[in-house]
Amino acid sequence: MPDDLRCVLQIIQEKRLSNYPGSFGPEQDICDITLWLNQRFPFSKARLLVDRLYTHRSREIASLAVCPTTWQSISMSTIALEAFLALGYSIQKASGDSFRCPSCLGHHSKHEAIKAYARIENALRTQRSR
Repeated sequence: MPDDLRCVLQIIQEKRLSNYPGSFGPEQDICDITLWLNQRFPFSKARLLVDRLYTHRSREIASLAVCPTTWQSISMSTIALEAFLALGYSIQKASGDSFRCPSCLGHHSKHEAIKAYARIENALRTQRSR
């Protein structure tokens, strides 16, 4: 059993930033949107599947899917896409080799979940007011 019980994306982000300070990675956004979805749909245990092209260096994703344990998958994918767009992402459907970003498995504190919910709701509110 691993000693570090944090979300794998937090560990990846920490390592990336220690090697490349100031570099962009989608880890925090994937965690925040996952936590936000699971608070909006408490029985879903949603998991985001985000694909990126190897050439993506900023807020670009190739595809997005949500794997819930309930029937709400189609509407949750649309809602998750809206959240990514509110955070400034774009969908770049192009041919090329892609990779799947690791998923957030929800190993976060309640405080982190509340912060994530507020961050995503604020981004959506800002986008809708434009």
